[in-house]
Amino acid sequence: MISACKTIIQSDQNLNQINQVVKYDQKYIVLDIRSQNEQEDRPLKLSNFLVKTLPFYYLDSQFSALDQKKSYLLYCNNGLMSRLQALFLREKGFNNVEIYFP
Repeated sequence: MISACKTIIQSDQNLNQINQVVKYDQKYIVLDIRSQNEQEDRPLKLSNFLVKTLPFYYLDSQFSALDQKKSYLLYCNNGLMSRLQALFLREKGFNNVEIYFP
């Protein structure tokens, strides 16, 4: 039980270490990780950022195919899924992910 609590606390601390980016920087590409239905219902249109779409359920299998010289800002509706997916990708060795939270 104590071990499980330590794991939860460590995961929460790791989530807090992932940066949220709100200002424009051309080194970033915003990656809309919402489901396809959410993307169609409320398209993400940003004038300052290049936006690509890759639903969260494809990140595990397709993120490595993206240009790894670029930095990616993960976006979802409320920030929770983007934080979790950024943590997951960081644990897999991808350090070029942060969170876009307007």
